[in-house]
Amino acid sequence: MSFPVSQPSQHDLTHPDRANALAPYAVHSRAEILFLLRAIHKRKLLVNLDLPRSRQIVVTSVLAVDAARNLLILDSARGDALNQELMSGTGAEFITQLDGVSISFSSGPVAACAYENLPALCIAIPPSLVRLQRREHFRVAMPIANPVRCIVPSQPDATAEPITTCIVDISCGGVAIAENSGRLGCDTGRTLPDCRLLLPEAVTVVTSLEVRNAAQIRLQNGVTQTRLGCRFLDLPNDMAARLQRFVMDIERARRNSL
Repeated sequence: MSFPVSQPSQHDLTHPDRANALAPYAVHSRAEILFLLRAIHKRKLLVNLDLPRSRQIVVTSVLAVDAARNLLILDSARGDALNQELMSGTGAEFITQLDGVSISFSSGPVAACAYENLPALCIAIPPSLVRLQRREHFRVAMPIANPVRCIVPSQPDATAEPITTCIVDISCGGVAIAENSGRLGCDTGRTLPDCRLLLPEAVTVVTSLEVRNAAQIRLQNGVTQTRLGCRFLDLPNDMAARLQRFVMDIERARRNSL
């Protein structure tokens, strides 16, 4: 199955008005493109297919990533009219969010196919995509199997035991932490002084954290978990350097595993 080139769109790297702006965020490595698409599939993330020159946006999901046939299999749209509009056009724009990062590309023409004996849609796996981090600092997720801890001094009762939290993700600008006891609280705008990030290889970063957002999340086992998104306050230069090396090492290891 062949796919002609799609019309330029806001995430098309060949579009002359946008190539320079999006070039720093472009991913051209096929291995990394497949890694990202498989992560979107595994997590069952919702995907928008934005049709050029149309008011329609089709919400779908990735059913399979078929690298051998160079195909991305998508769930069919709700309604024959939408499917027909997708397949009769010159292409669509694929847009989703993975770990707070926008993933997008111009898909080219959409074709009908079957997946597990059910109607589906398919597009070519793109030769490049845009991975746009909408944060000042790049943020990396921490491994679940071997969690990294952050020790938060008890608040406001200094005589109580410190709160041991798990780091969900981290960047050079902040950290997301989680714990299940309920002791963290959900108030935003407060400062958590003298927190200790117990990074691997005996590296400890000591810093104050400003709570920027908070959420209560119910896990699959029924436990309610508190998650706080925090910004580093007055991080000393030597601590910032340690943190930057740690974040870079995590991202390098992830890329090498592709």
